[in-house]
Amino acid sequence: MTPLRIAVLLLACFVPLCVSGFAQAPPFTIGMRDACDPGTFTAAAGPGVCKPGQHGTTKFKFFIAELQSDHIAGAWRFNPLLNASAGTFQLTGATVSLDSGQTTTLQNTGGETHTFTKVATFGAGFIPPLNQLSGNPVPAPECLQPANATNIFVEAGATEAGPTAGSDQLPVGTTNWECCVHPWMRMTIEVH
Repeated sequence: MTPLRIAVLLLACFVPLCVSGFAQAPPFTIGMRDACDPGTFTAAAGPGVCKPGQHGTTKFKFFIAELQSDHIAGAWRFNPLLNASAGTFQLTGATVSLDSGQTTTLQNTGGETHTFTKVATFGAGFIPPLNQLSGNPVPAPECLQPANATNIFVEAGATEAGPTAGSDQLPVGTTNWECCVHPWMRMTIEVH
């Protein structure tokens, strides 16, 4: 076999391996954050509201005070986890841009359950006192629906599969996502 023929055969084997490697990018991870202090949240809101072991340090009274003054609690938020190996995306202000076909993962490192819910228009969630404190009196209709592929509940410390960019759940274009427990937690995703 000639050196040229060997080179062609190696190239023919190498190119499909490279292409398949690029097509299998890891999921884009959307982090769900909070800083609830288990002792004070349990005392104020009841057992199971804030899972112990997540190391939150915000006392319940300070959480409420921040909501009253700012209509948000800054430690309660969605963050894209910036990881160069996570595929192609861009972060512009409060908008994340993904390429069609990119998968997502929802990772809750906080102490409370959060939802990742697609909404037509940002609004309130399903907990009336938090709606009032955050200045969101009218619930987003999607927050009043049971869990489904676009209303995903993620328990404290859990990781769940999220929607795939370009699918029916996360279509090409712009979609709004919020937490129906903490309605100031918001993210806009653009899919190209």
